[in-house]
Amino acid sequence: MIEEQNPWWVSPDLIIENEYYKRYLESPIKWDPKIKENLSLEPYSLNFVFGPRQVGKSTSLILLIKNLLDEKVNPKSIFYFSCDKLADYRELDEVISSYLKLKKREGIKTSYIILDEVTFPKEWYRAIKFRIDKGDFNEDVLILSGSLSMEAKKEVETFPGRRGNGKTILMLPLSFSRYVKIFGIDIPQGDLDFVLKNYFSYQAYLPKLSDLLEKYLITGGFPNSIKSFISEGKLSDSAIFDFISSIVSDIYKLKRSERFFKLTVKAIIEKSSSEVSFHSISKEYGVGSVKTAISYVDFLEKLFILKVVEAIDVNNLKILPRKLKKFYFIDPLIYLAFSKWTMSKVPDENKLIEALVVSHLARNYGINYVKRNGEVDIVVRQGDELIGFEVKFGKVKKTLRVLGKMKKAFVLSRDVLDEGSIPVSLFLAMLDIPQFFEIRL
Repeated sequence: MIEEQNPWWVSPDLIIENEYYKRYLESPIKWDPKIKENLSLEPYSLNFVFGPRQVGKSTSLILLIKNLLDEKVNPKSIFYFSCDKLADYRELDEVISSYLKLKKREGIKTSYIILDEVTFPKEWYRAIKFRIDKGDFNEDVLILSGSLSMEAKKEVETFPGRRGNGKTILMLPLSFSRYVKIFGIDIPQGDLDFVLKNYFSYQAYLPKLSDLLEKYLITGGFPNSIKSFISEGKLSDSAIFDFISSIVSDIYKLKRSERFFKLTVKAIIEKSSSEVSFHSISKEYGVGSVKTAISYVDFLEKLFILKVVEAIDVNNLKILPRKLKKFYFIDPLIYLAFSKWTMSKVPDENKLIEALVVSHLARNYGINYVKRNGEVDIVVRQGDELIGFEVKFGKVKKTLRVLGKMKKAFVLSRDVLDEGSIPVSLFLAMLDIPQFFEIRL
């Protein structure tokens, strides 16, 4: 059984038989997420990689294997197994035992043990802990991938003192800056200061970037959605179904109510970009008590698919926890999928763009919102100062005023480029946002 999933043991060239690698080669678009740069490959390491389904975790792991093979690593020291057909930790341990016997026969000192979708077998962590405590992995590098529930259930935290040099990595959908590179747009990218100082210099890219932003609002940063849109000219039903089914699976794994989860999602979609109270989610949408509404919003945050933004006082930079909050899903595809699932209307373009800006900035910076005279949507904290942004994807009427400790303020527009206004497509394309983030426990 394990030989079937490791064809490179016969010959490195036979990696072509792996289904993920086949799809990668056949794909109309290709990119290397460079997962190797984000993991620890120094023995002993126990690495965890988690993220939404269809975000490209399995393909990234197979590309890592291809990279190791190209570096002439002993093929039999690279063990890959997809655990999605295993029932429980006992079956997982049988698989591990089979490989460890092969490793011993071959006289292999250090192995790269990659267990994909490890969260499928019930109580999977029992098999891993047992082998770690037994000393079976002392010279090895382990890479375990799983669904979002891996972090939400705090399963990663059940390995105290057993991680070695390992890292916990969150893999998110492709940012717009990564997305444009797939299509050959080699625009310089950097941090927020770089963008704000240099955006005038790259206005020639605007026509192509505007076109790509329209497509990104449909596909989001999920590889399968991007591929299907390029191949078929539309978003495939399977891309939406796969995302929803993975979320429902996590709901049941975590023993949550699908009904309350669905109603909370519906509330967030229908209140997009607005200030929302937990009371309104509870009473208007039937999500139990206020405490229940808080717990389901928190659950969405723990699944890393929702960003909650709090208000801030622009004069003293204090968070205002009693003020209403704003909720944003982290990717356009999530809005489209959840809108279908809850039979809600997809938020309009301006709201989707605002969510896109928030979710991108929030990956790299601390963000809040300010509401004074209805002027500012988003503020980014930089030391003792704030930078303000207002999304105006329609007609831009005026330049923003600075407020309190906000020393700079910009309108993010559809196509207006001047001293106080930046086209959203240019802004996001120049803002370097990685796909991997290390979670420090």
